Amino acid sequence: MTTQVPTDLNPAQSLIYTRTNIGRAYQDFDDTEIAGIGLKDDNCIVIRRDGTEQSYGKEQIKTAFISFSTRLKDFFSYLGPNYRGPSIWHNNCYVLFKGWHYTHALGHLSSNAQMQARWADKFIHIKDQGKLTTLLHSSHTDLGYLIAPDGLRTEAKPVDLEDENIEPEQAEPPAQIYCSCGSFQQQFNNLFDFAAEIKGFEPTCIHMTWFNKYRDFLCKRTQVRESFRNHVPDKCVAWWYAPPTGHLSDGRFVLLYTKSGAQAPVTHWRAYKSQEVFTQKDAWSLFDNMMDAGFVPFPGTALPQLSSLIKKNHQGS
Repeated sequence: MTTQVPTDLNPAQSLIYTRTNIGRAYQDFDDTEIAGIGLKDDNCIVIRRDGTEQSYGKEQIKTAFISFSTRLKDFFSYLGPNYRGPSIWHNNCYVLFKGWHYTHALGHLSSNAQMQARWADKFIHIKDQGKLTTLLHSSHTDLGYLIAPDGLRTEAKPVDLEDENIEPEQAEPPAQIYCSCGSFQQQFNNLFDFAAEIKGFEPTCIHMTWFNKYRDFLCKRTQVRESFRNHVPDKCVAWWYAPPTGHLSDGRFVLLYTKSGAQAPVTHWRAYKSQEVFTQKDAWSLFDNMMDAGFVPFPGTALPQLSSLIKKNHQGS
C-alpha cells in the first residue's frame, strides 16, 4: 500500500517525533517493524513495513519530549571532585562537571575523573570560549559542559571615541541562556522550527534543570543556616555517598543527624532510618525533607570526627 503521509520532517520534528518519544507517550507502543514516521494534521503517523499505519496524537508526544528533555538527574550526576559543584567561569558562565567520580566505586581512578581533578581550578584561566568547550567535549577528556543559566554575556568591546557615528547608549538585549551540550545546541540552532511546533518553546536541557535545582538547594541551605543564632546550626545532617560497585547497581547514600551542632563528637550522631537503604535517587528528596525540618546538611567528609564512620560505610559494613 502506498502511503500519502508526508515523512519529510524538518530538524525539530525529527527530534520530537521519534520512536523513543512515541514510546514515552504511549506505553503500549510497538517500536519494531517501523518503515517511517510522518505527520498528518494533529497526528503522528507510524508506517509499518507491511504498509499499515498507526496514528498517535502529536500533543502527547510533544509533552513526552519536553518532559524527557527537562528531566532531573540525580544529585551526583554533575558534581566534580570532592562533591564540587559548578565552577564559575567568565561571561556569566559556569563549568558543569560530569559526575565521573560517582559513576562507580572506582570512578575516581578513571582518566576522565583524574583529568577533572587536574583542571578543576584552571578553567578560569582559559578565556576563549571555543578553546574551553573543545577541552570540555574532547573525546580524550569529556569533562563536562559550559552553561549560562542566566544568559550568556560577551565581554564588552572597546569603544572608538573618535567615531562620530556612535549611537547613544541603548539598553542591552536580554542575555540568551546557553549550554554547550548537543541537545541544547540542536534546539537553539533550529529554534524557528521548534517554536512553530511547540507554542512558547524555549531551548533547554537536563543540565539547565539540574543546575537550577542545585542552586535552589544552595539557597535553601543558606536560609536554614541563617535561621540559627549567629548562623551556627545545632540541627545538622552529615551525608556521604558510596558509588555503585556494579554496572547495574545503585550507590549508597548515608545520613547521620544530630541536634548538638556540626562539631559534635561521633557519639552524638544517629543514623537516619538505619533500617532503610537510600541510593543516589533519594538524595534530592532527602535534602528537601531535612531542610524543611530545619536541619542543615554537611558533607560527612568535611567533619573529621566522623571519618571512621565514613570509612565503614564506604566499605559497605
